[in-house]
Amino acid sequence: MTKIRFPACAGFHKAVKQRVEQYFMDSKLAKTGDWRMFMKTGGILLWLVISYLILVFFSTSLVGAMLMIFALAQGFALAGFNIAHDGAHDSYTKSKRINWLMGCTFDLLGGSQMLWRQKHNRLHHIYTNIYGADEDIDSSHGLLRLNPHQPWHPWHRFQHCYAFAMYSLLTLWWVTIGDFRKFFSGHIGPYKLRKPAGAEVGFFFFAKLFYFGYALILPCYFHPWLHVLLAFVGVHLILGLTLSVAFQLAHISEHSSFPTPDAHTGMMPQAWARHTVETTANFAPHNPWATWYLGGLNFQIEHHLFANICHRHYPAISTIVAETCHEFAIPYVSYPTVRVALAGHYRFLKTMGRRCNTLREHAVVSEPI
Repeated sequence: MTKIRFPACAGFHKAVKQRVEQYFMDSKLAKTGDWRMFMKTGGILLWLVISYLILVFFSTSLVGAMLMIFALAQGFALAGFNIAHDGAHDSYTKSKRINWLMGCTFDLLGGSQMLWRQKHNRLHHIYTNIYGADEDIDSSHGLLRLNPHQPWHPWHRFQHCYAFAMYSLLTLWWVTIGDFRKFFSGHIGPYKLRKPAGAEVGFFFFAKLFYFGYALILPCYFHPWLHVLLAFVGVHLILGLTLSVAFQLAHISEHSSFPTPDAHTGMMPQAWARHTVETTANFAPHNPWATWYLGGLNFQIEHHLFANICHRHYPAISTIVAETCHEFAIPYVSYPTVRVALAGHYRFLKTMGRRCNTLREHAVVSEPI
């Protein structure tokens, strides 16, 4: 595989960085989180603990168990969006140790911060929407076609009917097969993982044992194993759907760009910063509840440009980013609501399901934020 390269960053990246830096200087704010992040973290972790304890030790009816399964899944989603994500991006605090600790929430949820930092921080953030390089949009099983450069199969014409069911399997795949396959193969697609240190190997297996211990083994002492297994699968189906939809709305939609590198040189057509904006979209920017719940990931453009900045600041800097994009004639896509973004994603699935399809590159420029 030819190494993918980007042209040297031009004026846009320099301008937007300078303006965002000036915002933090003028407001005298730290780029990382503050006491409000700690309060939010405490509330989310309390939600998690209470949901788990009620589900395992106090659920006596089917209705009660189903409510707690949903509550626990949402607690996991909140922890992933708001705690683990910022920690793994080193944007939670200025302390590397605390960032690592917060990133370990991924391991608490059954994932792996070590693998996430390489798969998400490096591959997805650098090679966003590039087929063959960004595993987050690659459907290795071939059941979904999420990229116009991906081979078409007859069953794709129905993918808009079954895609969301496939999305719900995301985290169940991660914790049971995906992470172990990446760890033992040493690869994520064509990308070779760095060799983990001994301590990282030990922590990887310790965290997996701890997760399966509290998620499956301990509950079997209080409930029939089949009930425990059904609850385990139920939590992951809800969690997988929640995480998948949040991601898809930001990158896989009818106004998403899917550029390809030059076949001979590996050079991309645009500099990295412009590429990032053109392959990403915001949604529900005026919905404070969505911003709180998603950890600011509805401001995905700002997150991709400034992953080292805590999500609390995304709404404020989005105005700067949008204005700079307009100044440099770069499409800044922002869907006004979750519903509109979902409709755009659904239409994209139908478009990709047709054997002959065309994408309207950069057809929509956002509303001002």
